[in-house]
Amino acid sequence: MVPPNLISSLPENKTVNYKGTTFQLAFDEYVIVDNLMQKLTITPNIENPYTFKLKGTEILLKFKKPFADSTTYTLNFGDGIKAFAERIPAKNLKFVFSTGAVLDSGSVYGNIKDIQTDKPVLDALVGLYELNDSLNPEKQKPYYFSRTDSSGNFAIENIQLNSYKLIAIDDKNRNLLYNSKDERIAYIDSPIKVGTDSTLYSAYLFHSDMTEPRIQRTIPKVNSYTVVFNKNMERVGVNFNQNDSIPYYLETANQLKFYKPENYSADSMLVNITAVDSIGNTMEAEQKITFMTQRGKDQVVDPFSIKTLPVEGKPLPKLTQNYQFIFNKPVREINPELVTIIQDSTTQETLAAHRIEWNYDKTILTIGDTIQLRDTLKIEINPGAIIGVEGDTLKAIKLAYPLLKEEAYGIIRGEITGADTISHIIVQLLDSRGDVIQTSYTKKYSFIRVQPGEYTIRAIVDNNGNKRWDTGVYIQNKQPEPIYFLPDKLVVKSNFEYENINIAIDRK
Repeated sequence: MVPPNLISSLPENKTVNYKGTTFQLAFDEYVIVDNLMQKLTITPNIENPYTFKLKGTEILLKFKKPFADSTTYTLNFGDGIKAFAERIPAKNLKFVFSTGAVLDSGSVYGNIKDIQTDKPVLDALVGLYELNDSLNPEKQKPYYFSRTDSSGNFAIENIQLNSYKLIAIDDKNRNLLYNSKDERIAYIDSPIKVGTDSTLYSAYLFHSDMTEPRIQRTIPKVNSYTVVFNKNMERVGVNFNQNDSIPYYLETANQLKFYKPENYSADSMLVNITAVDSIGNTMEAEQKITFMTQRGKDQVVDPFSIKTLPVEGKPLPKLTQNYQFIFNKPVREINPELVTIIQDSTTQETLAAHRIEWNYDKTILTIGDTIQLRDTLKIEINPGAIIGVEGDTLKAIKLAYPLLKEEAYGIIRGEITGADTISHIIVQLLDSRGDVIQTSYTKKYSFIRVQPGEYTIRAIVDNNGNKRWDTGVYIQNKQPEPIYFLPDKLVVKSNFEYENINIAIDRK
């Protein structure tokens, strides 16, 4: 199957001194247009409405206003024109003309990837912006622009020889403006000087929601009161007035839930909430907590559930440390004598024999010392052992974990090279879904007990030493912390050690 070919045009492609407003394109077969108003891009960016007519093998474009003087324009049709029969799009269909005596000869080429995955981004908008002190891609459209192909590559051609700011965005709604809440952005720090050479520019898209944090709504219930923020929060703090205090915890990254204590009789309570988002924006608000009045005799409570880390059924090493119970709401009290830990058929003990630690809101319990497995580890939680903040208890639960066989797993060791001047590094092992499986915080890393499968390894330059990746903020001219990837996927086999799996830091 052959795509349609442009065989003639009026005016001819690469015409100069053209003062008209109509363009006629003729193809070697019958064609259709597919969402042309969205797919046809015109650079430099113009506000000039147009109409089109399709007649068999010809398309006529008619613009409402004249074009600017002494300017080279490019009409890029993308895949907006297709063969009538097979629906195959015309390839690389561009039309260039100038209203002046010469065609501009500048060009910019490059590649756009996602910083988190190192994968190329399809259909990202790459724009060149005229330099000014108030440049804001949220309000200003690019002067020249192009879109990336499936390999993340872009080309902007026939542009004036000048200096520009290069910015790439997701542009999901195709309005040529940056929406920080929903779209990613990438940019080159310094202005680029466009010449006639083929300088390649690489940039990495990152998400940075610059929306001011605020309380979006509240959800009052009989036993709980939830404050919903307009975005995910990194940290949330609550200050109570005087001696007042009620249980609360961050249920999700954007939901803060308060619980009504037993014998609570107040009509309402004022609390001061402080929240910080991922880019450091802070909000403070005084919030009135008012629980709904109970109707009827039965008390309705949120279901009480438990997860474990490692997850139930996952093989555990002979000496297991930092075993965790994770609850879906705060725990009011626990009776360790009603939680039984069974190492084998003859050895068992209660949770009281172990050192336990709670997180700040009592939703995570960690066994702080070692559990020794001899065969299958079993944990039994009896009714009444754990009481939730709403006075309910978990039902009887039985958990089982087989003993891990070391020979069934692989080991990966390596080093981050070229990082002599870097103080803090994060090395992560990612599975085929992109989930982080193991993490190291040293330049020489070792991942043990790796299940057979395909993995990616990435290294994050932890500039501020907070042991997490920090995104960038465009309005502060702050780039995200750099991420480097092992160039190839690593296929791990059982009972095999992989040595010298090194990642070189040399590109950002």
